[in-house]
Amino acid sequence: MQSVAAQYGVLPAAQRELPWPEWSVLVAGLMDDTPLGRLAAARLQRDPAALRRMTPWQKRERARWRRFLAGRRLRRADETRREQRTMQTALARMFGQREGGKMQ
Repeated sequence: MQSVAAQYGVLPAAQRELPWPEWSVLVAGLMDDTPLGRLAAARLQRDPAALRRMTPWQKRERARWRRFLAGRRLRRADETRREQRTMQTALARMFGQREGGKMQ
């Protein structure tokens, strides 16, 4: 990864096995002057004044990230609803209710 190499002078591919905790520390510490650091800064920016000063690239990348997060939230909500229906059905069967809510 170029950003890690640029900031730390370490090529991740040259490391035999870089444990996840060490990798995440390297990535978390990336400065804004690296490609990945710039991307992360654009995605995570919340300051209204800074948002107004963003370049078209930063705005586009931030919008892409927010769309991704929104889609993930929707998928999780769908999964939760399916799990709730499954649990309701299982509990209804266990305690003698039919799907319509009436006792057997």
